[in-house]
Amino acid sequence: MALYGYTIGEDRDSDATNGKQLDVYRFLIPSGPGGSITPTKVGTVNLAGTAATADLEGLGTNPTTGRISAVNEARVTGSTTPIDPGVIRVDSVDQPFAPGAFSPTRTPSDLRRFGFDSGADFGRDYSVSGQPIVLYNISGNQATSNGVPVGSSLYKITTANPGTLSLVDGFGPATTAAQRQGTQPTNAGKFADGLAIDNLNPGRTRALASDFRTNDGDGNQLYKVDLLTGELSAPITLRTSSGQALNVSADSGLSFTNFGSQRLLGWLETGAVYEITGYQDELAASGLGLGSATGTNGAGFATATLLGNVNLPNAVSGVVDYEGFTIVNE
Repeated sequence: MALYGYTIGEDRDSDATNGKQLDVYRFLIPSGPGGSITPTKVGTVNLAGTAATADLEGLGTNPTTGRISAVNEARVTGSTTPIDPGVIRVDSVDQPFAPGAFSPTRTPSDLRRFGFDSGADFGRDYSVSGQPIVLYNISGNQATSNGVPVGSSLYKITTANPGTLSLVDGFGPATTAAQRQGTQPTNAGKFADGLAIDNLNPGRTRALASDFRTNDGDGNQLYKVDLLTGELSAPITLRTSSGQALNVSADSGLSFTNFGSQRLLGWLETGAVYEITGYQDELAASGLGLGSATGTNGAGFATATLLGNVNLPNAVSGVVDYEGFTIVNE
């Protein structure tokens, strides 16, 4: 058995008339820093006529089945058109490649997801007896130039087909119509577009979201996520191994290995893979409180170490972005 990362690119030819041709790539997760990483194309998801925004930015691995599902972004960056209500979940985009696309029912019917960028992972639903596995989707906006506030909201999609989509918002004031209809975030000022849930040591706050963007007005960081209420914690600042603030600016993915000795890996849309350490005290702290100053890096800090870069077609040039990321033990 070995750990493999998966990612999905944007429409490779930017031609919507022949569908959205989204290539899926697989690559071996390195055990330590080692330069370039060679990927293998697993297959191509072709989405046509399903939703205006078919980029599959959120990837998660189901801990029960070991299969990967992907969720599309809420709308296109810079768009001035109304929010696209279409929600797509595409299952089994790993090996053996067998994608099936579904459109979850929005509950309530006027629900729209907030933001432009998207992350996803599977975890337990702590609002339901028996805590069934659901696919969580974090969706956010990173710049006010897009026309909506900076912030994030958490959603969950049941695993039935087609399943249902609902907003996770159980903290603070009651959900407003603007939050439900996707024009305001439930977590104002906290942008995140990657999501990783700890299924080895499950708990409602054993989850992290990532922000590797700087144009949202802050640096690179993680947030703890309460899967019951949808609330994000204060930021956990990401540093380099030398103690300097990590300073990259790209859309991100995040994933726990959830197999054997647990690892947390971050991902940039350019193909850069980071290993994140020193977050353990923060993740283990009660609720959304951060860990004590006796932790590896002190309270509210974690270290990001570049493992290497995956050589994906047109990624470094920015022609094709690869924004979703997940890990499978195969």
